[in-house]
Amino acid sequence: MKTLNSLLFIFLMLGNFTMAQEIPLEAPAGFDIERTGIAKGKIDTISYSSKTVGNIREALIYFPPGYTKGKKYPVLYLLHGIGGDKKEWLNGANPQVILDNLYAENNLQPMLVIMPNGRAMKDD
Repeated sequence: MKTLNSLLFIFLMLGNFTMAQEIPLEAPAGFDIERTGIAKGKIDTISYSSKTVGNIREALIYFPPGYTKGKKYPVLYLLHGIGGDKKEWLNGANPQVILDNLYAENNLQPMLVIMPNGRAMKDD
């Protein structure tokens, strides 16, 4: 029993050390403010055929500054919440501004960001 208690104590103490890293609670000031004099990405609408829904659907796509058509990019999908659509992120968050600022600070690898309409209904 002493051995078990000792192991439990050691485990709990090690857990405290791993949790000691401080996590910032707020984003840096100005992270979402549009800046001048920096390279800007581009938002465009794409259309695609959906076999699931059975019609042509649209999504918004953000292309990073310096986008090259022949190059492969990682993809991030920004999904909206209940009641939203493909424009939901643009209505309140301005992801293009945040992404442009991150690229300007060299804090982000170039990627495509797709904002689809997650509501998979034929008449949506």
